[in-house]
Amino acid sequence: MLVGILPLHNFVGHAHWQYIRWVPTPDQLSSPAVLLDLGIDAAANILLFVPFGLLYTLRGLDGRSFSPGLLMLMAFTLSFGIEYYQVYCHNRSTSLLDLLDNVLGAYIGMRAGVFYLRKKTGEVMEPAT
Repeated sequence: MLVGILPLHNFVGHAHWQYIRWVPTPDQLSSPAVLLDLGIDAAANILLFVPFGLLYTLRGLDGRSFSPGLLMLMAFTLSFGIEYYQVYCHNRSTSLLDLLDNVLGAYIGMRAGVFYLRKKTGEVMEPAT
């Protein structure tokens, strides 16, 4: 998770609100180079949070229940903290898509964990509600 905030010397203490990328514009989406950059960025952000969701879910090996809603809230909060920190950094950019991709990565990790637990225990293990 430190990938989003390192190196720490980029922190400057004043905001760079003008550099937030909320969503890609239609002009950006028509550029193959921008699409490639967005795809690589999305894949990296998703993969970064897959272990978070997987490890949270694998707590079920000890018989502990897990809450998908709590996992999504934790992933969102952690990702929001990283993105907010980046607003105050040089050489870092904040993006709404990064936030969504991180939560998606945690969800994919959770689904992989549920699949593994079902195979391992041979029984249906559903998340707590």
